[in-house]
Amino acid sequence: MELVRELATALVLPGWSQRRARRPLAVALLGLGVVFPLGVAVWAALSGRNWVALSLDRTYLAWVLAAFVAALATRLVALTMWFAAGTRSRDRMVGGAVAALVAVVPLSVGIVDVAQARSDIAPVFTPTADGAAVYEPTSDMSDTLPDDSLPTIEVVPASSVPVVERRWERGPLPTIEMGSTTTTLPRVKPPRPRSGVDPAVVADVRNILLLGGDAGPGRSGLRTDTMMLLSIHTPSGRAGLVSVPRDMVGLLFPPGSLLEARYPSGFTGLANAVYPIVSASSSLRAAYDTGGDIHPGIVATAQAIGYSLDVPIHDYVLVDMQGFLDLVDALGGVTVRVTKEIPMPGNVPGAAYDYPPTIGPGTIEMDGTLALGYVRSRYADSDYQRTRRQRDLLAAMAQQISAVDVLARYDQVLGAVGGTLRTSLTPDELADTVALIGGETAIVESVGLVPPLIDVKRPDVQRMAEIVGDVRVAVAQGTPSGY
Repeated sequence: MELVRELATALVLPGWSQRRARRPLAVALLGLGVVFPLGVAVWAALSGRNWVALSLDRTYLAWVLAAFVAALATRLVALTMWFAAGTRSRDRMVGGAVAALVAVVPLSVGIVDVAQARSDIAPVFTPTADGAAVYEPTSDMSDTLPDDSLPTIEVVPASSVPVVERRWERGPLPTIEMGSTTTTLPRVKPPRPRSGVDPAVVADVRNILLLGGDAGPGRSGLRTDTMMLLSIHTPSGRAGLVSVPRDMVGLLFPPGSLLEARYPSGFTGLANAVYPIVSASSSLRAAYDTGGDIHPGIVATAQAIGYSLDVPIHDYVLVDMQGFLDLVDALGGVTVRVTKEIPMPGNVPGAAYDYPPTIGPGTIEMDGTLALGYVRSRYADSDYQRTRRQRDLLAAMAQQISAVDVLARYDQVLGAVGGTLRTSLTPDELADTVALIGGETAIVESVGLVPPLIDVKRPDVQRMAEIVGDVRVAVAQGTPSGY
């Protein structure tokens, strides 16, 4: 019995048995092995921070890691001192070995888990340079380019370039056929969109660009197939979601930017192509490198959406397709109410099984594979209704995330987050945003810039800027926008 008491004391209060013979050492062992870990725990409890934010904070995890290491080291020293202080016997050797296992195994597992967690989330948080916004409109942006910045007339062999004319590509000046050459005259640059919003009214509204990428196994590059603007009124917690369709054309770029010089009359590709075009060009990557850790493709996408909608974009969150699948699985799935039968799309690489032909209607428990198919399907209705399903699934996931679920799957969740998520938000801001999206009444506005509201093939950017401005005002004032 005495043996058990001595070992328990060495494990629970390392150094206590040496408090008279070796007082300085005993104080050091008790301080590092007991007081320090308890101090970290009390600090976390008194900080008032969300538990999700703490679990995503590399600084906090570093303190937790140090506490685990200190706890393990001091207990091993205490056990070594206990063993050396007595006569060797079979019972002492067996008891010491068991006590060492009791101390080493759980603390070692904790050290490995926390170190892995810090490694997993290391690439997630990518702050902007000097804490600046991802995109901030400036008041001195002129509506016209200086004469010397207009693009030059391009003369190319007609036989080498197939002419594909679309309605939205037609400008006020014609394309002139001249024998073996085609000369395209520059079109008039569209005026800068103006939301008409008083900046003072929306001063407390924070705008976050939510991006869903299609990157995954078997796919090269990344296109932002999901683009949403989340506007949050920070004092009240009210929020609005505005979806920008992936197939919208004619996005504008800020004056003076390289993409604006290349596409002065509006982007001739789909909205989801801005990111890969920048990624594939060394000159564009250099032009959109802000000096922070944000990918140039995200900077360009934020500039295009921010300028076209006349809205500052303070932060971004990017989730890729394969990572979304892994994250839903790591969280234990999501339950979604499907209002009608949804034909499922073709399987994506990385899916756990083949999709059924259809799902719904009804309440369906979805794993990552099924959830990804649900938000990617375009056969049930349209690409525009798909954006609505994406907003609904995002809210359902946020509502259903619980501390128990995350703690039970801590390693899997952080592994999935590290592989799927990139954001300029801090851990606390990300945790607050997740909680906000999952709130019962937080999302007071949900609008898609889709037909019949907006013609995505010939979008009225001025109208879009006004709509987004109305949504931001509605979020700030708590009154419906009417959309």
